[in-house]
Formats: sequence, C-alpha cells, structure tokens
Amino acid sequence: MDSLTHLVRALFRMLEARLEGVSRHSERVASLAVMLARELGMNENDQKMIYVAGLLHDLGKMAVPGRILFKPDKLTGEEWEEIKKHPVYSFQILSYIPQLKDINLLMLYHHERYDGRGYPYGLKGEDIPLGARILTVADSYDAMTSHRVYRPAMSTREALEEIYRCAGTQFDPRVVEAFFNLDVSGSKLEVPFRKRDREVLTTT
Repeated sequence: MDSLTHLVRALFRMLEARLEGVSRHSERVASLAVMLARELGMNENDQKMIYVAGLLHDLGKMAVPGRILFKPDKLTGEEWEEIKKHPVYSFQILSYIPQLKDINLLMLYHHERYDGRGYPYGLKGEDIPLGARILTVADSYDAMTSHRVYRPAMSTREALEEIYRCAGTQFDPRVVEAFFNLDVSGSKLEVPFRKRDREVLTTT
C-alpha cells in the first residue's frame, strides 16, 4: 500500500473519530458516487478519485464548531453560513498535499449547483467538474434518506422524486439519468434504483 493510500485512510479515521455519523454518510456517498462514475463511462483512475473525494468530502466539517454542527434545532442564518464554509475548509486542509489536488477540487465544488446557485463560488453547468456533479447527486440522495437530529429521513420514493424534480436546476440532468439507470439492490446501500423508477416518476 503506498503512502498516499495510508494518508487517505488516516484522514478518514480522523473524520470517523470526530464525526461518527458523518463518516458513515461519507462511505455511502463514496460507494454511490463510484457507481455513478462507472455508469457514466469514466475510467478507473477517475472512479478512484471520485471514491476518495466521496470519503473525504465532509472533512472540512471538522473545522465547524460542534455547537453548530450538532445543533438539534434549526440553524440561524449566521450558523448556516458557517456550515457552508466546510468545502473551503476541506480544500484548505488538503491544499498541503499536492498529490490530492484533483480530488481536492471535487470536494471543493460538491455543493455547487447546475443552475449556478450553489456554493462556495456559484459555478454553473459544465464549469463544475463532472466528478463534483456526481458527488452532488450522491451526497444529496444519502442526506435526504438519512435521519438528522433536526428532521426525519425521507422515504426512498420521496427522495427519488426530489432528485428527478431538481434535474437541470440543482443537478446535472445527465448524472440524474445515470442515477435512475443504476441498480444497487443487494448492496450495503440497500436501496433499489431501477429504470422503471424513471417511468413511475414521469407518470405520476
């Protein structure tokens, strides 16, 4: 195992120790993101980069004060602005590791939106790296279907409808298309994505 792999594992273990729930979320995001990358025909090296970016995409949350990160109530505007800084915090942490430069950019942009209304920089469409657009869908889906202290988890159906509804605004339509082509039933995600889901959504 090379030193870079050891480093990635060490960073993930740090995340796990500080933010246990976040680390489980990150593992699910990484798994779904690499499935999407494969569905979109990305090469093996790009798939590996997306997987690592998925594992570490919330690394910057370690720099967010716990009183905000674990707050059980609705965040204030000021607190939400602090949460929105976590991609930049991630970027700053990894900026000292040149070998992770490309992965770092995917992490930095994973909250950008296809319509340009995301953060931290308001990038739009193809200006957002494809890997980051993939992470956006994977991250959003898992966040929606996971319980949070401030809200219950959405059902699979509700989350699928939201992903479909936001194609072309929050999400890259091509990535959404790939998402509905996936079938990961039987995986640890334990959620079926089938082509028929797209048909159901378009007829309801």
